[in-house]
Amino acid sequence: MTEYMLSPVDENKSIKELLQVAADYSQRRITLTDSDRQTLIALLKKRAAEELEYGQEIECENVRVIRRVTGAVGVYFT
Repeated sequence: MTEYMLSPVDENKSIKELLQVAADYSQRRITLTDSDRQTLIALLKKRAAEELEYGQEIECENVRVIRRVTGAVGVYFT
């Protein structure tokens, strides 16, 4: 029997839950495939563009998502 591992990246998760996944990945508590990592970053940017006000940022451990006053969104790992 083959076991399938569920991805921790889910489009139904909140932005805070996605940030926690990013922080866990950054701190090497979990591993992600390249595809999952790209999906995670894309989801964080999409959610930030939808949910954050211009100039607002949200942070979890060493990961920050910033929506600039121009509307551009950046994801930063420190």
